[in-house]
Amino acid sequence: MGINGISAGAMSVYRAKASKKDTVGNEFVKRMAKSADKEGEENIPYKAGIRINNGRPALAACGMLSARGENCLKTVYESYQSENYKIVPDNESGCLTVYNRQGERIGVFDYSDIKVRQDFATGKQFLISEHGTMSYDVAVLDGELKDALQKVMEKEELETEPLQGFTLHTHAGTGIQFLIRDGEEGRGGKTLLQSEADVAEYEALAQTYFSKYPNLVHDENAARIWADLEIKGLAQRTKQGIVQMGYDGISYHDNSDDKNDWSVFFSENTYKALYKYLQNHRLSMEDMQKFSVWQDIFDSIGGYERI
Repeated sequence: MGINGISAGAMSVYRAKASKKDTVGNEFVKRMAKSADKEGEENIPYKAGIRINNGRPALAACGMLSARGENCLKTVYESYQSENYKIVPDNESGCLTVYNRQGERIGVFDYSDIKVRQDFATGKQFLISEHGTMSYDVAVLDGELKDALQKVMEKEELETEPLQGFTLHTHAGTGIQFLIRDGEEGRGGKTLLQSEADVAEYEALAQTYFSKYPNLVHDENAARIWADLEIKGLAQRTKQGIVQMGYDGISYHDNSDDKNDWSVFFSENTYKALYKYLQNHRLSMEDMQKFSVWQDIFDSIGGYERI
């Protein structure tokens, strides 16, 4: 498990474990696992503070003509390694990939994304990709990563702008922060493991899922996925099982008797109404696993289909 993000390995291993009888809630887990599986991991030998290709970035012809018939030029950047990061540009695609010391991919960022997004309420700074719904990458910018990016981009300072369109949240149970694109609360965000203490809290939460729900959570990788979902507000533990929700549905998984399971489909607009409701109405652990309680809520906000 690396600092600055959830390991892609946990998601990819769990994808193969998903049960065929999974309901709508677990379909959401599998989609997240499939997405994370694409990230992969790469073991990278480190030599801190060197340019991989040696020399300085240069301008190269891209083989295209502008509207005025002139040669189109693009900047060619070179790979760079610091003590804890490796940055690998893809000059053809106009993006770069950031890896941590363990060789885990932190994210892929377009060259236009290489700027500081600062949350002025906390002082935290982020590097954020803009790839679209549910696929954006986030890295917390520390001094070392910022310096490495400046070297790759040949800049004395990175452009800084206020954090807009994203909101930084803190999970009450663990103190772990997570970043969510505004309006996409039901699609999940990015859990930010920023210290060894964060990693310890995350692993402890995963162990709680693994030990408390042995009939639902069969390995530690699955437990880590459930911990990630809870941190981002998409899962909640009850006495007998787990309530899971997302932009397209909510489901309850009972640890003792799957006859008590239930699932509901709804639209993303319904989820947004549900999200607002839950901000003002706290449900107890016992209430959360009862469909009758949710049915009363849905009757008040409308738009659902029980499976």
